[in-house]
Amino acid sequence: MFQAPIVAAGAPPVTPAAFRQRMLVETGQRYATFRKTLAPRYHRVLIDIALGYAALAGLLVLVGQASGFWGGLAAACAGAVGIGFLVAYLQLFIHEGAHFNLSADKRTNDRIADWLVCWQVGTSIAAYRATHSEHHRHLGRVGDTEVSYRHALTPRFVAEMLFGVHAVRVFAARKDQPRARAAAKSSTPLLRGLYLHTAIVGTLLVLGWWPAVLAWLGGIAIAFPFFATVRQLLEHRPTPGMVDEGDSVTRLFGDGPFARIFGGAGFNRHLLHHIEPQVSYTRLADLEAFLKTTSMAAVLDARRATYLGTFAELIRETRR
Repeated sequence: MFQAPIVAAGAPPVTPAAFRQRMLVETGQRYATFRKTLAPRYHRVLIDIALGYAALAGLLVLVGQASGFWGGLAAACAGAVGIGFLVAYLQLFIHEGAHFNLSADKRTNDRIADWLVCWQVGTSIAAYRATHSEHHRHLGRVGDTEVSYRHALTPRFVAEMLFGVHAVRVFAARKDQPRARAAAKSSTPLLRGLYLHTAIVGTLLVLGWWPAVLAWLGGIAIAFPFFATVRQLLEHRPTPGMVDEGDSVTRLFGDGPFARIFGGAGFNRHLLHHIEPQVSYTRLADLEAFLKTTSMAAVLDARRATYLGTFAELIRETRR
């Protein structure tokens, strides 16, 4: 199903199928046996989602306590950045839901995704899954459905992200995709999202926490789309000098505190996800450890990067 190539600098493309064949030739049945041990750790998934919501609730309470007009306004601005960052983290679990890695039962998986994550953007896991599968199948080529990485990080594009222009463009593009239209037959996900956002804003207003209201609205409408889009650029946009198949790359980021949150749900090991799309993020570290003992170690090393270093490279790209 997922056949987009993964390429290391100077190396031939490695599709998921070609990768498994390569491992079969190199390790015999050792990789296939190991692969079967990589069952998702569902308890960790739920804990990670719960921690995200706990941080989000704590931030709203903190911002809501701000006093005075200017103090409240400053808290709202800072809070919007934090809320956008945390919502971007929580939204990464839609991705796990699309690959049925939130629960062993598929119906439960989809319910968890719809009620704990998808409501924030008014969509359903079925609609997201329909478009995301095309991203894997056509990464870097015509037909890719997640193509924000094709935009250079110019001042104009930053402004488009912050003022919602790019978000509207992405939404319109997805509505035009046949598989997405077929999956999004019901208005229930959108209505669910509107209801829950209204409930949150209404509760904050009743409590008199107007800075938290502004922070929530700014976080959802401005900061979250910005963080989500920048993350995709860092994962897939080639920097000058890279020669890959199509117009994308996949990277392997670090494992520090920032990378674990900004690249939560395994996005900090995005290269490995594109090699083995169905492996849960809770087992990607185990997969990496195994591959480091094989010839794939060179592929991993060629794609190791940091978020800050890649961001700096993308900024320098716009100045050349």
